[in-house]
Formats: sequence, structure tokens, C-alpha cells
Amino acid sequence: MIGSPGAVTSWWHPLRRYVRLYWAVARYCLSRELEYRTNLAFNLLRETVYALLQIAFVDIIFLNVESIGDWTANRMLVLMGTYTFVSNTTYALFWETLTSLSSLINTGELDLVLTKPVSAQFYVSVRRIAFMNLAPAAFGIGIAAWGIGRLGITPSFLDVAAYAVLCACAVVTCYALWFSSVLGAFWAGRLQNAGAIFEPVVSMARVPTTSLASPLRLAFTFVLPLAFVGTVPAQAILGIAEPWHVPYAIGLAGALVIASNRLWHRALRAYSSASS
Repeated sequence: MIGSPGAVTSWWHPLRRYVRLYWAVARYCLSRELEYRTNLAFNLLRETVYALLQIAFVDIIFLNVESIGDWTANRMLVLMGTYTFVSNTTYALFWETLTSLSSLINTGELDLVLTKPVSAQFYVSVRRIAFMNLAPAAFGIGIAAWGIGRLGITPSFLDVAAYAVLCACAVVTCYALWFSSVLGAFWAGRLQNAGAIFEPVVSMARVPTTSLASPLRLAFTFVLPLAFVGTVPAQAILGIAEPWHVPYAIGLAGALVIASNRLWHRALRAYSSASS
């Protein structure tokens, strides 16, 4: 019966196992990065300078123009900060794992992954966490907050909640698209730079899609949904999002994850062990 203790236990125990696995991976990766304190300090300094350069870059662009479409300099800071947060959170969680998938396939190490008593897609996706990328992600929130402060607005609780949900959906969407793109290594063999294709594509999300011509705006909203990586979350925190944005983003993220899982299983059928 739904809602009975047995039903709760049936889904909680597998979930707890995945949470514990992810927590163990996170602790290991964090301890590994803390071994190199000088490198940590240098990277934090570098990201601080980069964040300041992004603010200066936006201000320089708008020296001679007041706005690009509906986007003023301060709104662009919110968009830039949002894109920085979403992209670097995605890189922190998935960069090292997805860029190494081709190596797993070609060396036969994927055989060991497939023997684990957990979802192979989950394990392949979360084996490494690059905590260093969380620093620029935090700076992204700072840049967005700086833009909001310069606008002189105070987002409502609903705006902040919608922004948080949309940013989470954006990370999931980026993961699903990125994961699907690297699966070509199952058919192409050595495809070492497949993961790197994602970065220049997703970087287009820093452009406000509402300022583009209609065909491009529709393409970046419904075909390659980069609008939901930068523009739409930024609109939410600015209080100008459309009512359909949040439910659509949730549905989109879920559908893309399901599609990536089906493509993963199809790719596994084409996999032959490197040791066979």
C-alpha cells in the first residue's frame, strides 16, 4: 500500500546507498584537492581576478550602448553570473568523469564499473568531483548579486525559489546533454576530445536569447535549450520570467536524463570489452 512503512523502506534503502556512495566520493575528492594548498590558493586568486574581469568586460561593452534588446549592463551581469554558476557547477560535478569516459572504454576499465552493484551510469558520472570549480561557481553567484544590487531591486521569495529550481534544472540539463554527447566513444573508438565539444557549445548560453532573432531564439529555447542555462534563470531572479518556465525546465531536465539513460543502455549493447 502506498504510504505504508514497507513502501517507504523500499525506495529509501536504495536511495540511502547512493547518497552514502556519493558522500564517500566527495570526501575522497576533497581530501585529494586539499593536499595541494598552494595550488588551491593560487586557483582562488586566479578565479577572483577572472570574476573582476568579467564585471569589467560587461561594463566596457556597455560604455557606448545603453542596452542590448531588454538587457542593460546590470541585467547582463546577472546573466553572466548565472551562466558562470551553472557552467562551473556542472564542470565541478562532471568534468573529470565525462572527459575520461573514452579512456574507460578503450582500456577496458569500464568492465569493472559494470560489475558494481549500482547504476553504471551513476557511477561513471560521479567518480570524480572537481571541488576547485566550485570557487568560480560561487563567484558567479557573487557577480549576479552585484548586478541585482546595482539594479536596486529586491527579489521576492518566489523569485529566489524559482531561480534556485531553474539553476538546478540547468545543471541537470547540461549533464544530460554532455553525457549523451560523449557516448559516441562507444561507436567511434578513440574519441578523446568528445567531452571538450560541450564547453564551446554551452558557452553560447551567456548570450541573452531574448535579444536574438526569432528563429535563433526558438532554436535555443526548444531545440538546443541553452536559454534554460543562462537567460531563463536570470529572468527568474529579475522577476521577469514567464509562468511556464519552471514546469517546462523541470520536465525538460527529467526528459533529457531519461533520454540519456536510454542512449547509455543502447551504447552498452555496442560495447565489447577491450580485454576480450
